Amino acid sequence: MNPREKLEEFIVTADQMQAIERRMFAAGLPVAALMEKVAGLMVQQLQPYLSGSTARVGILAGPGHNGGDALVIARELFFQGHEVVVYCPFSKRRTLTEEHLSYVKSLGIPVVDTADALKNCQILIDGLFGFGLDRAITGGLATTIAQINRWQKTVFSIDLPSGLQTDTGEAFGIAVRATRTFCLGLWKLAFFQDQALEFIGESELIDFDIPLGDILAVVGESPDLARLTTQQVIKGLPLPGIPPVTNIKMAIY
Repeated sequence: MNPREKLEEFIVTADQMQAIERRMFAAGLPVAALMEKVAGLMVQQLQPYLSGSTARVGILAGPGHNGGDALVIARELFFQGHEVVVYCPFSKRRTLTEEHLSYVKSLGIPVVDTADALKNCQILIDGLFGFGLDRAITGGLATTIAQINRWQKTVFSIDLPSGLQTDTGEAFGIAVRATRTFCLGLWKLAFFQDQALEFIGESELIDFDIPLGDILAVVGESPDLARLTTQQVIKGLPLPGIPPVTNIKMAIY
């Protein structure tokens, strides 16, 4: 098995994912480098949905590194010729996210603090909050998310739909209803909770090359949470006493 394929088997909690990232950063990986890599991979995955033509894309950028990812995506889609508008209603942001926002503004990309400017966008990129969210979304932001959900636009969420609890899959009062969610690095527990499915939409794992050693150091060789993959099932076939079946196709979640 390709070592990277093993990543599909792991399911992590928010605490485990944070511990894995801390190991990577302590080893010398710059946060800025990881942000650029993640955003670049997402831009690649978005290309089929942009249909090769100029699209109007709305970016929902939060105050943390999830928002920073979204702003890098905004920059790259702008450079590809798409019409981009950034919704960022937060007055305080993490340093790296603030730097990306300043650069986005310098490029002439509109940055707004009300969602009305997103109404005419064909695609929305949700980067408001990632797996670290630990409190309910309330007030004007909750109203905005409800408004976006009513529009029923094509929404791509970064890592998790904003508002979802990473481990339980519950909505913190309200959550973005994504068309497709790009889970970053390792599957989060929320992706396997029934109550989260209406918000996650279709899901896809984005492998950004987490060292397997860092994963095993946190979750162990035999993790408490593991995903049954198609490859694992196929290796166990045919079952004793049952003739082999060819050309099988299966989806295991």
